[in-house]
Amino acid sequence: MYGNNAQVNKIEIFTISFISVVVLLLFVKIPLVYCAFYLIKKHADNQFNKIIFVLCFIGNIVFFNLIMQLLYFKVLIPLLFKNLKVLPFFNNQFIITSLFDEILILGIAIAIKQYSVSEKLRKIQQILEKEKLETELSFLKAQINPHFLFNTLNNIYSLSLKKSDEAPIVVLKLSKLLRFVLYETQNKTITIAKEIQFLNDYIELEKIRYNNRLTINFEYQADDMNALIAPLILVPFVENAFKHGASETITTGFIQINLHLLKNELLFTVKNSFENDTVKDSNDGIGLKNLRRQLELLYPNFDLYTSIEKSVFKATLLLNLNKK
Repeated sequence: MYGNNAQVNKIEIFTISFISVVVLLLFVKIPLVYCAFYLIKKHADNQFNKIIFVLCFIGNIVFFNLIMQLLYFKVLIPLLFKNLKVLPFFNNQFIITSLFDEILILGIAIAIKQYSVSEKLRKIQQILEKEKLETELSFLKAQINPHFLFNTLNNIYSLSLKKSDEAPIVVLKLSKLLRFVLYETQNKTITIAKEIQFLNDYIELEKIRYNNRLTINFEYQADDMNALIAPLILVPFVENAFKHGASETITTGFIQINLHLLKNELLFTVKNSFENDTVKDSNDGIGLKNLRRQLELLYPNFDLYTSIEKSVFKATLLLNLNKK
């Protein structure tokens, strides 16, 4: 390419090659990439239509190809190879080689840029999704807490109408439950022992209201009472049983609650008797409907089944407390 009269040693070849690479990098390849990114940004902002963008993009490559040839044939070779016979300025082989070189550089740069942008967008999307889910979860909890409160206040109102001496006891028990709702639910998880204690307190409160008209049985077995669970995730089952079962029953009814925890696998079932078709609406109320959505956000792999058989409504929850 440069004639046959050049004899240079390896150090000179390395030095010349290094200088050439640096010069072309600073004055051709980096500006080429920046101009290409500028054109892409303008096109993305709808400041260029497609035809103008393509023409400008091609023009950008051609322009810097000319700059490369000028630097190579008019600057680098005359300075570094003073005694060499240089080939003509417009050399087809060099033009094609330099064009492929520029296109390769642009392709790599655009690919890296797109990957970087995609990663940033993915992280932003993850943050927004997380914030959205946390907001939705907080909203669902805010709905359930008043729901629980209204049910309990109805109990107190009912006892007050009867002028029951147990009304003050109910107020004290309600105070204990509200303290739990206000403070414990601020945590993402609590121990299963605390959740069971809350269920016990809530059931004791309801027993005062229904007295002998309702048989309530709560049985639980856990191999690890320190296992962590989302607070108030089980309460809607029990609330639903009282609201759509006991409160709608004139004669003697029952509620059977079973909790079994083994190796962080939770099986929770609630059965309640009923006398009319109001239980069919239970899945559409705040309780179980919101519970399903909470479970989707907190424990995506949960299983929740409901069934009705011979005037008995049954809800079953299967939950792996490790998978959140």
